[in-house]
Amino acid sequence: MLLYEYKSWRKELAKTQLKHWENLPAMNLYVDQLVSVVNDQLNSLHVGEITKSMVNNYVKKGVIMAPVKKKYSAYQLAAVTVIALLKNTYSLDDIKAGFAQVTVNNYPEAVYNRFVDLFNALLCEDKFPENEGIDEANEILLELIAKSAYQRVLAVHLFAMMNEKQPPVQLKK
Repeated sequence: MLLYEYKSWRKELAKTQLKHWENLPAMNLYVDQLVSVVNDQLNSLHVGEITKSMVNNYVKKGVIMAPVKKKYSAYQLAAVTVIALLKNTYSLDDIKAGFAQVTVNNYPEAVYNRFVDLFNALLCEDKFPENEGIDEANEILLELIAKSAYQRVLAVHLFAMMNEKQPPVQLKK
């Protein structure tokens, strides 16, 4: 029964698709709006909600750029979306270093769209689409990061399902 429910959930999960850069809101957003957009997009993945204080912390730590006149651009929205997917697997310092690395020779828009393509392919259990323009080392890095984020989504959900069906026995001291 559990396996059937898990497979059914996986089919539903395939309906979730991250938005490409060009489909992100065109206007700049206040932090409340940014948080809402990110959480709405990632809700079905159960990665944990992003809060205003988390976004402020990402700015303070230099993981994302500071807003201009309290408004966040598509660049910051894309970055916070990726951070939300990776924050439970990688440290903020690693995420910051990863952003810097993959954007050295590639535009942030191209890198984000490639990550979205890879992650969406995993959600649909498809082959990765052809790489068109990301250098080889960054491609490998993006594939590994997308796979680890996806595997975490699967593992956390399966663990929750298992725990609901048969909670572990608490050992007495």
